[in-house]
Amino acid sequence: MATLAFSPWWTRRAVGDAGLDALVDRHGAQAVLAELAGGRPEDRAVAVRMRDRAGEDVTDALADPDPGVAHLAQSLLTSPDRIRAYLDEAPTADAALWAAYALHRLTDDAAPVRAVYEALGRPRVEVEGLDEEVRRAIVHEYGPECEKQSDPRWRIEALCTEPPRAPDEERQLARATAALAAAGLAPRTPLSCGEAHRQGGGTYHVIGYGEGGRSEVFISTLGPFAGNHEDDPAARAALEPAGFRWIDGPTAAVRVTGLGVYYFGAREPLDVSTLLFYWQD
Repeated sequence: MATLAFSPWWTRRAVGDAGLDALVDRHGAQAVLAELAGGRPEDRAVAVRMRDRAGEDVTDALADPDPGVAHLAQSLLTSPDRIRAYLDEAPTADAALWAAYALHRLTDDAAPVRAVYEALGRPRVEVEGLDEEVRRAIVHEYGPECEKQSDPRWRIEALCTEPPRAPDEERQLARATAALAAAGLAPRTPLSCGEAHRQGGGTYHVIGYGEGGRSEVFISTLGPFAGNHEDDPAARAALEPAGFRWIDGPTAAVRVTGLGVYYFGAREPLDVSTLLFYWQD
């Protein structure tokens, strides 16, 4: 039941919560907690929930080493004053970041978050091979709503840094189409990824080109990024002079660690290609 209650799927969480409630009603909270003394994150999450329901302060759980447990704890906090007091005594950097995140959730005031961010030396998850232009696009698209097991540094970076300017999608697509046409690649009319897949949506458009439009190039909505599965040098040569940045194989393969993003049932870190050219049905 504890495992179900810790699931990312709300239907499973509902089953787990209901089962745990039934066990508590029959045997008492202490008997249930005694069976969950193995130290798993799932077990600690149950303890946090039970303490909160009993009216106890669970701010100390912001220091839990598991991001999922700390995320749960911050979601239960309701007193900005208590969080402000905790910030002066937070035992770890992660605990301070979670406290700042919870404070922003309750007050919508970014200034205290930025103060914590600066005091801690602007902490962030370093990813080898991830340059600043691509990083900014990914941070501001996925950081605010990343999955609960994500490193809190991604959330705070999204709150404390300037987002990139959103591209004018129509002009960007017109420029890409013109560049492909000038290179003799016979581009077709651009389609959103949802139209191309006939369902869903995401963060890129598809331009078919070449004989019968059988080749495709992807144009991201997150910035001046272009690429395709074949890493086609002809498409690259056409688009780079038109102001696009070609996402080549090595760049596309960089996995953005610590950032959990929902993708076809999974919630794990994804590579740059999937994040810049994201589609979900």
